[in-house]
Amino acid sequence: MLPKEKRIGRGQIEFVLKKGESSTSKLFIIRYIGNNKEISRYAIVASAKLSKKAVERNRIRRQIYEAIRLIEKELTHNKSLDIVLIPKKQILKSEFEEIKEDLGGIIENHG
Repeated sequence: MLPKEKRIGRGQIEFVLKKGESSTSKLFIIRYIGNNKEISRYAIVASAKLSKKAVERNRIRRQIYEAIRLIEKELTHNKSLDIVLIPKKQILKSEFEEIKEDLGGIIENHG
């Protein structure tokens, strides 16, 4: 799990979804907007459309947060963003390394 200061609160998630720019990748839909903080913050929206089973949604959410934690150590950008990640159904069949690669590409390109 990411530390609290690197997570976006519920009210801010709606703001980013409405006002942020959008992009897609193989496994994610990403919405992002610049923030005035010194660090990037993240949120994951895994709805019941992804999977009806809460166990699967929570597993995906934990994998994504872990991938973010590992990727942030390697990042070279200085831009701070609020990023909301919406996983696609294809992520249920993906391995952790594939999730990490796809997420790394997204964050590096937009950050």
